[in-house]
Amino acid sequence: MNARFVCLIAVALVATAVLPWVGIAAQDPTVVVFYREGCEDCLRMEPVLRELEAQYSNLGFRFIEWADPDATLLWMLAARYGVLPSKFPVIFVGKTAIVGSSLSNELLLRSAVEACASSNCPSPLVSLHASAIPWATLLLVGLALLVLAVLLLA
Repeated sequence: MNARFVCLIAVALVATAVLPWVGIAAQDPTVVVFYREGCEDCLRMEPVLRELEAQYSNLGFRFIEWADPDATLLWMLAARYGVLPSKFPVIFVGKTAIVGSSLSNELLLRSAVEACASSNCPSPLVSLHASAIPWATLLLVGLALLVLAVLLLA
């Protein structure tokens, strides 16, 4: 087998491991909202969320309906943030989690969004990727190097 071909395979394996994680902070939203259609609390918070989305369009808002396949992220984020998503909406902003609708939650939401706008908060979704990046990358890089070594020594 040609050494150039083996190197190409190794580079492809490494790229497969790394490329999904490149630019994660840039493309992921700062505000992630889980809601349920017809939910009264969701309807109460929607105008506030839409107002903040228009005012801070550079932050990125992502709305995920509870029946959407991406709704599984709710449980992963809830575990990471240490909250119980007992009712909707469940909102993650930077390092803040908000469950349900109330005046205090609205004020907390406004405060968290304003803080993120001024300090460039990471997306809540980045915390989910953080632990997976080194292991997946290390595993595939190690595998690629092993294949390269075996083929070059043979």
